[in-house]
Amino acid sequence: MKKIMILGAGRGQLDLIRAAKKYGYYSIVTSIEGNYPGFDEADECCYADISRPEEVLEAARRFNIDAIATACLDTGVSSIGYVCDKMGLSGLSEKAAKLSSDKLLMKSAFMENGVNTAKYKKVSSADELDSITKELNLPLIVKAVDLQGSRGINIVRKKEELLSAFEDTMNETKKDFCIIEEFIEGYEFGAQAFVVNGKVLYVLPCGDITYLSKTNIPVGHYAPLELDGELAKSVYEQSVKAIRAIGLNNCAVNIDMILKDGRVYLIELTGRVGANCLPQLSSIYFGIDVYKMIIDVALGNDPTEYFEKNKKDATCCYARMLYSEKSGRLKEIKNNAGNIDGITELTFFVKPGINIRKITSSRDCLGEIVVKGSSVKECEVIIEKALSEIDFITE
Repeated sequence: MKKIMILGAGRGQLDLIRAAKKYGYYSIVTSIEGNYPGFDEADECCYADISRPEEVLEAARRFNIDAIATACLDTGVSSIGYVCDKMGLSGLSEKAAKLSSDKLLMKSAFMENGVNTAKYKKVSSADELDSITKELNLPLIVKAVDLQGSRGINIVRKKEELLSAFEDTMNETKKDFCIIEEFIEGYEFGAQAFVVNGKVLYVLPCGDITYLSKTNIPVGHYAPLELDGELAKSVYEQSVKAIRAIGLNNCAVNIDMILKDGRVYLIELTGRVGANCLPQLSSIYFGIDVYKMIIDVALGNDPTEYFEKNKKDATCCYARMLYSEKSGRLKEIKNNAGNIDGITELTFFVKPGINIRKITSSRDCLGEIVVKGSSVKECEVIIEKALSEIDFITE
């Protein structure tokens, strides 16, 4: 039986672990020790720090794995590239993994390869901040280069806010620098893509639903995102250009973009499938199993034929993360949404008796709901109806 090492044992990796077992492969779930749900699903557990490539390589050789993969998680991407190169496995390269895991290297590669992206500067100390507003136009966004989600990211609209935002970001990052870039205010959205043997198999633009805290937190997605012909073409072209600038190959790709004044800008991308239900949306939209494709390409199999043979007419779909706007001890989850037509998944990550937090990042999400329908509007109606029947009661 082929062995696949899956990096990460959190809820975002559960469906990938289950898919490995469903399709007849032996899953070795790898993570630091902890009370992670993936360990309960694994055929075998491996305790290692997935952010340390050499540690993961040692474990991969010890288990004599045939493939390595992850889902919905940036932390292990560099280790995947390192292991693939050292063991001759299928997947993104070490170089591509580094570029897609470091926002500074990524921005540099974008600039060098003509990808539309915001102007930026690398900043290492507060003394450099005085010159920033002379070189870059407000508003600005301060970013840690080594973190995922909304961690270490702060929006600055006034010059006097810059120092506080810089200090907050530097307190989050493990690096001795961050980047500050012009904040392009427009319509934020994303795309899911898949690249096999140098060919981009698809680019699926998805609409984003965000919650504004210190920055915009992604709390939902939907597909398809309706774009006119020229914009759709630009999204595809910029996505392909960015994938090639980073050198991503034989992997799923998660892309963040923004639209302003009819022009598409790349924010960032990484060589793994997106989080917050994006794998489910891609699977529903195309009528395929994205997790099967991730496993196939990691094993060196070309999933192109599977994709072309099984994809169906586009199915509209919508996902929302569940969250609370109050902190406190969770007393009860009221859920009367179970019989609503169109719901394909409704999952809670928490149980009564634990402390929950008012949402400040994607880590504070309490569950997720996925629906499908004849149109995005119908999906939105189903979602809103379901949300009205769900409540997190705190004390």
